Amino acid sequence: MRAFCGRRAASRCVLLLISLALTACGTTRLIDSDVRSFGSAKAAPATNSPQFYRFERLPSQQATASAQDGLEALAAPVLAQRGLVLDASAARLTVELRMSVDTVNRVGGWRAEHGLFSSGNGLWSQPLALSLEPALYRYTVQLLLRDATDKSVVFESSAQHEGPWSDRNKVLPAVLMAALRDFPAGAEQTQRVLVDLLPDGPRLRP
Repeated sequence: MRAFCGRRAASRCVLLLISLALTACGTTRLIDSDVRSFGSAKAAPATNSPQFYRFERLPSQQATASAQDGLEALAAPVLAQRGLVLDASAARLTVELRMSVDTVNRVGGWRAEHGLFSSGNGLWSQPLALSLEPALYRYTVQLLLRDATDKSVVFESSAQHEGPWSDRNKVLPAVLMAALRDFPAGAEQTQRVLVDLLPDGPRLRP
């Protein structure tokens, strides 16, 4: 009984420590994404002048218009930081955007690990340890910019992040920021891009 109570107390302590750690991480979090991007000979110039664009949607995105509205609202401020300004009437570029969140590991909570021991009455098992298996989330962003006139590709990028954070409205913009790091030239080799997620929004690490 004492051993059981001891394990319960230890479990509560571990949960408390994890809770405190997550609270501390709530101020600044590191979002690391694997990014691969491509520019083209017709890549938009990196100037201080705004480049106007409009969003374009696939038929599947048109069928879920309200959900796509929300994703585009998340994306617009991040695009604006790279000089891309949403203005459908003056658009010289189109932006096709796909953003998704999937659960990688749905097993959460405590899992007992058992060991087998022998005695005069045969084999019996006893819990040896408890381990916490949090859910893991995969964030994926795909971005395609085209010339609005002839539909030629100007810039293409994809980024993916896996982590324990479930607040998609904060993490997705950080992953998009990583996807845009090498706009407009691109970087064909896969790179690990780091973004600090601060209380006032994401910030790209140099």
